[in-house]
Amino acid sequence: MILVDTRYVVPVSVTGSQCPMNCKHCGGVYLRHMVPIWEMKKFVDEGRKVFLISGGMGIDGEIPFGKWEVILEKFKKENKLKYNFHVGFPRKRNEVANKLADVISADFFADPDVMEEIYNIRRDPLEQIYVMKSYDVRVVPHLTIGVMCGEITHELRAIEMLSKNFRSVVLNVFIPTPSTVYENCPSPSLDDVLKIFKIAREKFDVVFLGCMQPKGVYRNDLQSKIRFVDGITKPVINGKRNYNCCAFEVLKKEESM
Repeated sequence: MILVDTRYVVPVSVTGSQCPMNCKHCGGVYLRHMVPIWEMKKFVDEGRKVFLISGGMGIDGEIPFGKWEVILEKFKKENKLKYNFHVGFPRKRNEVANKLADVISADFFADPDVMEEIYNIRRDPLEQIYVMKSYDVRVVPHLTIGVMCGEITHELRAIEMLSKNFRSVVLNVFIPTPSTVYENCPSPSLDDVLKIFKIAREKFDVVFLGCMQPKGVYRNDLQSKIRFVDGITKPVINGKRNYNCCAFEVLKKEESM
């Protein structure tokens, strides 16, 4: 099993802490922990090599990478950087990501109603898959278990749909986050989460626990009970660590099979 330590991956936001969506599970909180792209150079100069490129979505579901294309390309070429682009929910492939990404991470919703409840936008699941498969670079689908206030809603349907189109999946687990609409929601039942991981294990060649997972006892219990997966991000269990972004480790695992 691969243990993925993300401490040297630099998460970059092309919008700083700004996001007009105010999604119920995030509310822009996670953007505050990312490096604004206008401060990215100092991390490049420090010798960091792996960057997660993301940012706040517009009301159209797009992340505005375009105005930063030139600088991102310059940094990448001059310093041999690796980029994982987190692309939001565009209605067609993002050409900047298609050009510059080494791998793309894309969240998926199998139920447009659930998506609208959280993001205030709707996307048909087949449309999402079509866009994900339109990229020239590899896309690793991500699914957040319990994303709607800790409830299990569309997750099993999502696994079924994704497994027919992709070899791999990264499963995250909803975190009730302070200063968000969902701050008082419970974490999803650990039994339900384990059930979903077991079903994913049967459907996909590669299954990873992603970096979003509740801390403390919940994380300890979760990681101790899913050792049947291929990789665990932000491990609390003992073992040799790979310092990387989980999407890159997913691709390595695929290529080794």
